Amino acid sequence: MIEIRAAEITDLPSVAQLVALSFHPGSGWQALWRSFIQLGIEQDLRDRWQRERPHYHCWLAVLRTGGSALCVGSVEVQLRELRGQPSPYLSNLAVHPDYRRRGIGRRLLETVETHLCSTYSNLYLHVLAQNQAAQQLYARCGFEVVEEGFTFWGERKLLLRKSLASDRPYSPSPISSSV
Repeated sequence: MIEIRAAEITDLPSVAQLVALSFHPGSGWQALWRSFIQLGIEQDLRDRWQRERPHYHCWLAVLRTGGSALCVGSVEVQLRELRGQPSPYLSNLAVHPDYRRRGIGRRLLETVETHLCSTYSNLYLHVLAQNQAAQQLYARCGFEVVEEGFTFWGERKLLLRKSLASDRPYSPSPISSSV
């Protein structure tokens, strides 16, 4: 059974491992490199956890089997200056490759929205333009493209926004551009 719960500081190594695996897959020397990236991710998580409270939150999807628990999904949200005002910004939505397409990402998004909807009117995130699977998930969940840009490395990225004031939080409409 998969449980969605707020992360605790002791969960950060598991979150870092999941994020590194999700965003830096590979084998051979790339797997070795992923270990170094994981250490950096864990330090970034600790910094955000300590510096940005109470405006930083992390939720986990945890698979409970017998007496053990495995982190199979995570998502972070924090306040960022976007479009001239502090707005909730979703980052690092990650689902373990072996558990994708089972609704875990959607459940994590629902948790974030439930937590934010009484305080904020919009939720933002960036997604790489080449990440079609993530774009499909976000489109099904009601996100729309509001801006295009480039990463530090020159990859095309999209800024997405979802209105949290909507009567229908999840719509089947595709991502549309209002740039």
